[in-house]
Amino acid sequence: MRDAALWTAGAALAFLLTAGAFLFLANLATGSSEDLPAAPARGKSGPALDLDLNSDRLASLEPGPGQELLLTVENAGDSRFSHVNLTVESSSGDTANPGSRYYRQTLQNLRAGENVEVRFLLDLSGPPEASGAPAAPDERVEILEIRATTPEGVSVVRTAILAL
Repeated sequence: MRDAALWTAGAALAFLLTAGAFLFLANLATGSSEDLPAAPARGKSGPALDLDLNSDRLASLEPGPGQELLLTVENAGDSRFSHVNLTVESSSGDTANPGSRYYRQTLQNLRAGENVEVRFLLDLSGPPEASGAPAAPDERVEILEIRATTPEGVSVVRTAILAL
């Protein structure tokens, strides 16, 4: 009986030492709260570059080629951008029949506070039907991802999901 009690006490002591060592190591990996600033950094919140998608125009898009997407690029910062690269990726929401189309434009010299309307002509026609494939449902989903990037390192992404 005495051997069982000694064995149990030894196992409990080993467990406590191991748990203490893990807690000590975890505490070393955690930064101290003294390193954190008491208040957030001063400055203008939000991105200096913004994309505004016209929701009425998005709602009017239909399946087929030549669909016009209008978006507004705004430089809300206080310095100009030498150029803004715009990319629109149009992807099928159907994972069984994926497909993407890319459209690109570049704006030159976007001044501080300036808004520029940009026009893209999109082909929102569905993917070609494979012979022997089951018929697709009536409603198709298209995902538009619009990215704007600058050489100065500023970027913004907007996503729209269209039910066509």
